[in-house]
Amino acid sequence: MTRVRQLDLVITIAVAIAVGLLGALGVVGPAVTGGATLTTLGLLAVSSLLGRSALTGLTRSVKQLGWEIGDRASADRLLGPSTSGVDLDLRSAADIQMTGVTLARTLRNHYATLQLRLEAGATVRIALIAPHGANLAEAARRSTVASNPAMFEHRLRATLDLLEALAERTATGTGRLEVRLLDFVPAFGLIAIDPKASNGQARVDIYSHRCGTPEPTLSLHADRDPRWFAHFVADFERIWTTGKPYEYARR
Repeated sequence: MTRVRQLDLVITIAVAIAVGLLGALGVVGPAVTGGATLTTLGLLAVSSLLGRSALTGLTRSVKQLGWEIGDRASADRLLGPSTSGVDLDLRSAADIQMTGVTLARTLRNHYATLQLRLEAGATVRIALIAPHGANLAEAARRSTVASNPAMFEHRLRATLDLLEALAERTATGTGRLEVRLLDFVPAFGLIAIDPKASNGQARVDIYSHRCGTPEPTLSLHADRDPRWFAHFVADFERIWTTGKPYEYARR
């Protein structure tokens, strides 16, 4: 369509120049020159009108795009159901950070990959709640199952068993596995890969007050979402600082 419009303009300009020269040389009379001039002006007016119409349409499209991806974007475009990080590719990560309540599903999802990364020299830091009665009771209350803290105790025990096995199997590798236990229940879950790199990624699970249902999760990229990516990575460091190093039973 653009090429057709450009061809129309070229032809219009060529005709206008030709008629103007013919008129100047006296080949055609004033009537012909005047008619050609009016016709040329009409064509230019139509072309201008079409250009304005196209510009209006483009402006409308840009405005709609800004509505969809700008500050007023629908939350459905930003949040999705949690997959416990299964959609994150950790196979080439050199720095992996995880925090959450028990991380039971997350660790199961990534156990094999974490083992390979530790053997390849990666650093893995994991922070989760300590298996104390107060922590377990608080986790149960926040999930509105206050009468069943044992559920979190079972999940946490399974996670710690997996961490024990992971540490034992990667003991001869060049990587470093560090685990810290928290005396409080974190407000969100996080998996961050290579957070200091320009292509770092993170998944943030926003904990709700329901048990057994997928949490809403926010996908962040260091280059695309620098503000909030840095916010949650800094929060992990604060959480990590308050944790106590886990003492492996099998060592």
